[in-house]
Amino acid sequence: MIFVFDFDGVVCDSTDECMVCSWNAWQEWNEKSEFRYKLKDFNPSEIEWFKPLRPRVRGAGEYYILERSRSEGINIVKQSDYDHLCEKWDDKLSEFKEIFYKQRSALRQIDLQAWIDLHPVYTEVVSVIQNLLSSKKLYIATLKDRESVQFILKNVNIIIDEQNLFDQSQISSKLEALKYIEEKENYKKENIVLIDDNITHLLKPKEAGYNVFLAAWGNITSEYLQLARVSKINILTSP
Repeated sequence: MIFVFDFDGVVCDSTDECMVCSWNAWQEWNEKSEFRYKLKDFNPSEIEWFKPLRPRVRGAGEYYILERSRSEGINIVKQSDYDHLCEKWDDKLSEFKEIFYKQRSALRQIDLQAWIDLHPVYTEVVSVIQNLLSSKKLYIATLKDRESVQFILKNVNIIIDEQNLFDQSQISSKLEALKYIEEKENYKKENIVLIDDNITHLLKPKEAGYNVFLAAWGNITSEYLQLARVSKINILTSP
């Protein structure tokens, strides 16, 4: 079997870091300079607002959806609300993505270890990854940037082969990554396992015949859990 792990929400909880970068990107977008660099810079209501929405984000550009909806007082209750806003504001996402990564880089440069500490890892998942590394059958496919993944993994003494890491510069979907891996490894689809915490990343791979699992040990919406059950996608509550 070949195991393909998503990163944010599966290997680590990036909620806090994404909230900081999202806030700062929105400040730059609006030509403001009220930047924040630590979790303590946010009040409890801001954190509670961001946390349940974070699992819906499928790439850095979509933090525009969260920031603008907050700014305009738009309530996102269900996935269809979120998807509607993604379609409505699609022309803004690419530019916002670049600003988001710019702010992430700035945050790293200020204090790299403090930035890493904004990504608490799931220790049991790290143990599984460490055990799989020697088999050469482990991949990470993420819409995060490669450098961030490498910094966080290195902090827990994991070095992954460059060719076994697909990031946002190489793939636009998890299905695309799975196709690359299938061709490279010459494995049957049913022997390739994708583990992701975002149900929207799993639906097309399942339809294509890959073996998919929803990771539910982190911050996940009840709507995703229900959709997984309806779609007959297995749910993992622990690695």
